[in-house]
Amino acid sequence: MGVKFLGQFLIDQGEVDASHVREALERMEDANPTLGELAIRHGYMTQRDAAQVSAAQRNEDLPFGDMAVEMGFLTSEELVEVLQRQSTQRLPVGEALVQLGYIEPDRLGTLLDAYKADQAAYDVVELDLPDGLVNHRATKYFVELLPRFLTRVARIEAKVGGIEAFTAPPDFAEVCVSVHVTGVRGLEVALAADNDFAEALAMATSGLAPSDLEPEMVADGVGEFLNVLGGNAVSAVTQEGLRVELGPPDYDARLADGWIVELAVGTGRAALVLSTF
Repeated sequence: MGVKFLGQFLIDQGEVDASHVREALERMEDANPTLGELAIRHGYMTQRDAAQVSAAQRNEDLPFGDMAVEMGFLTSEELVEVLQRQSTQRLPVGEALVQLGYIEPDRLGTLLDAYKADQAAYDVVELDLPDGLVNHRATKYFVELLPRFLTRVARIEAKVGGIEAFTAPPDFAEVCVSVHVTGVRGLEVALAADNDFAEALAMATSGLAPSDLEPEMVADGVGEFLNVLGGNAVSAVTQEGLRVELGPPDYDARLADGWIVELAVGTGRAALVLSTF
């Protein structure tokens, strides 16, 4: 896999093993509160307020803080204060590995430079779409919004890698759900995932613990996420003056042709498959 997070890069380089990265990620989760958690901690918002903001974010592409201000739960001054507190408390995975003793402090800078060089090809501002997709405006928004909404809906970090011609379904694909975007041109967007990734989405969309998830609810979580992502992508296309519609999730999606979008995700494995009709 080309695109990857720092943890996977360090594993591939033999600097740490997977258990070290998992431990560092757990420490990060404990040390890095979300904006909503900080606002609650300092008495600016309630749990219910934060839940309403998170729900509203599924229908409108706004950062949590901006949405909270728009909904009247935070003032602009309170938002600035909370953002400043969040930035000073942030613990990156590299620092977590140093704290745990798995990487020497004086080696971290060298490893970060090597990681940056390795991933330079993926640090692009504008997505380079293949000719077969460039005229399907929804494609741009599905791909660009995906990392943002994975973080908002399920707190799953994601990076977009290359887009290549589809040759075969990913070997990790245990759940596959798609949605259709219709207009002047048709586009099918499928999200293929392993069970770890799909369960994380299902837990986020349902609020249930893993032990309470029925098998069909795992696929439902992927479908619900595609509804959220697709709704925002279609809204962005509509704002450009184009008429498009989003169909319901197809839980019997068959991956046959098109293009596959490589993803690095913080939980499990996943990829987007795009095809035209």
